[in-house]
Amino acid sequence: MLWTLWFGLLAALLSRTVTAQANAIYRDPDTGLVFSSNYVLYKVNQGITYRVAIPAGVQTYTAYDAVIQAVIPNDVGWAGIAWAGSMPRNPLTVAWRNSQNQPVLSSRWAGGHITPQAYNNAQYTLFKTGTKSNGTHWQYTALCKGCTSWTTDTGASRYLSPRGGNRMAFAYSPNRPSSPNSPTSSIPIHDVHGYWQHDFSGAANQDFDAIVQRLASGV
Repeated sequence: MLWTLWFGLLAALLSRTVTAQANAIYRDPDTGLVFSSNYVLYKVNQGITYRVAIPAGVQTYTAYDAVIQAVIPNDVGWAGIAWAGSMPRNPLTVAWRNSQNQPVLSSRWAGGHITPQAYNNAQYTLFKTGTKSNGTHWQYTALCKGCTSWTTDTGASRYLSPRGGNRMAFAYSPNRPSSPNSPTSSIPIHDVHGYWQHDFSGAANQDFDAIVQRLASGV
């Protein structure tokens, strides 16, 4: 009975939103950007940090660029973000390391609860600054154009709020894709997924465009 209760609690932990340091403000000394940061658990006492930075002064119901930064433990095979908080019908950012242990970012879209396919309406620029690794974690920092807005199956436009909370989701697998050097590789089914509310109001940067231009130039 006790074992049944324990496994039930563990399953509940890993299948729902679990965050620590929810919506903390992180001032990145490497890039100079201010991020809104959330830490999401994919196993007991082990999690991924997801950070978002956006321009200041963005109007609601408009498209805008975003910088995504993730700090990922080395035992993660791949980790993905759903920008609208569910797997189907919104931009998915899937990341893993290639055979040289360098980050690969893959833009995906899923028409349902099926294997996500390549998605051309979101483009990523991986920054050299803010992308690094050590003995326990790896980190990527990238600009995304097309992650904060998209078109639904009915032709309607969807936008993430730049001034409040947006429901986001993540998925994780301990296994790398079958062809890790290719951003269009097939990916294994995820082991764990979860959700959180990400506060974009704390992610605003007055000098966003200038900082992004500097980062994109590699300076």
